[in-house]
Amino acid sequence: MIIVIIGPTGIGKTKLSIALAKYFNTEIISGDSVQVYKELNIGSAKITKEESKGITHHLIDIMEPTEEYSVALYQKAVRQKISEFEEQNKTPIIVGGTGLYIKSVLYDYNFDDSKRDSTLEEKYKDFSNEKLHNVLKELDKASSEIIHMNNRKRVIQAISRAGTNKVSDNRNKDIALYDFKIIGLTKDRETLYEIINNRVDIMIEQGLVDEVKRLYDKGIRSNSVSAIGYKELYKFFDKEWTLEFAIDKIKQHSRNLAKKQFTFFNNQFNTNWITVDLNNFNNTIEEALKIIEN
Repeated sequence: MIIVIIGPTGIGKTKLSIALAKYFNTEIISGDSVQVYKELNIGSAKITKEESKGITHHLIDIMEPTEEYSVALYQKAVRQKISEFEEQNKTPIIVGGTGLYIKSVLYDYNFDDSKRDSTLEEKYKDFSNEKLHNVLKELDKASSEIIHMNNRKRVIQAISRAGTNKVSDNRNKDIALYDFKIIGLTKDRETLYEIINNRVDIMIEQGLVDEVKRLYDKGIRSNSVSAIGYKELYKFFDKEWTLEFAIDKIKQHSRNLAKKQFTFFNNQFNTNWITVDLNNFNNTIEEALKIIEN
């Protein structure tokens, strides 16, 4: 069986996953689309050596920030890891908040012929993000509803695939390939938003601005830095926003993402939700174990 732990940033996924990995004597596979990139550490809430407590983590720091990564590549890599775990008689634990990545592994998603049409970049180069997103909406409305208009690369890829093998066609596949149990961590909205806002403040204190500046100074403009926490500070370094405004936007976008994540997890997965006990996290761990062992 595969154990999957999902939830928004700062909710306790790392803490729970480490406890479960120790309990089941296993390792962890990242389910995060940003943590695959080297140098994107603070903004992606990448686990530190101290936090890992000796537990091996897979699919972290495997790509340069200039390289392109996709859900198809993730699917292939994780399924290979799952096979390796099975050979070693280990229980895979997938942890993260990128719902589409995780679902692509667990269900029968087909990414054949999904390579982006390279001519589309040139064809739509003068289109604004909104206008480009409207093109996708006309071709594949369902895909436009799950891909944000500012994620230009994914929009173009979805347009490229709009004739056959649509993103939305894949999304609706409900054939599970594995035996798995999904645990979702949650809190009431007011508390969750407070956690997210505080998490952003901590990231700033830890040096997020300097981390993003190093990427900016290298001239990196790839998809990696379109993630929340990076794209907003790029606006600051481009002198479009003040630092204070950029930080407020990081908080706002993080809250918006959490809301979208819950919607996705509820609509796409049979999730066992646990309301996190912030005062005694052991209660959360025990509740997760009961769900898994039942």
